[in-house]
This record gives sequence, C-alpha cells and structure tokens, in this order.
Amino acid sequence: MLKPFAMEELLARVRALLRRPGGVLGTVLSEGNIEFDTTAREVRVNEKTTSVSRREMDVLEQLLRRKGRVVPKDVLEDKIYGFDEEVSSNSVEVHVSRLRKRLQGAGANVTVHTIRGVGYLLSGEDA
Repeated sequence: MLKPFAMEELLARVRALLRRPGGVLGTVLSEGNIEFDTTAREVRVNEKTTSVSRREMDVLEQLLRRKGRVVPKDVLEDKIYGFDEEVSSNSVEVHVSRLRKRLQGAGANVTVHTIRGVGYLLSGEDA
C-alpha cells in the first residue's frame, strides 16, 4: 500500500489476508468422523468427500477451530462475510441449518448445537 492510505482499506486488506488458507493455517481439522482440509477446502465424512457450499464450509471451519467452545453468532458473521457484504438478520441461522442437514445426510457423528442468545457449539457423539 502506498501512503497515504485509508484505515478502512488497511483493515479490509488485513481481514482478507487472515481469511486466506495458507502454510500456517494449512491443516486438517477434525471432530468425530468429520475432516476438513483447510488448504484443499474439502470436507470429508467417513473419509468420503461431501459437497458443502462455501459459506457452510466457512461456518464448519470456525466451529472446528473452536470445537468444544461456543462460537458467538457475530463472530461467525465476521468470519464468513466480507467487509462490504450486506448480511441479512437470519443468514447465519440458514447456513447452520443447511450445514446440519448436509452433515446428517452424510452420516456425520457430530452435532451443531444452538446456544440460544449466544451462538453455536460443535460436539461429537460422545459429548
């Protein structure tokens, strides 16, 4: 960036860099029988690739990165939507609902729990 620059532009660029899967973030996240390859952007249930939309994948990634902890709804909004994107009031709920259906249909043994008024929690079958 060349000086002078707008602080909003700097923040937007930093957020974009942080969203990119890279060498540091390149890893396989897992819980139960779900695996998410952050570099290949691939979701596997019982070692079979499962089709998941980009936004649902972003939600799953955030839940896996914080497994065992509640992920607030506003954190999910910040992570899955760009700086200048308009977000409807129930969009996160829609993505979580679709993700639940896809995982259940693929035979996943994890559950996405809604913690009313707070956010979402990913837990395995034994939790």
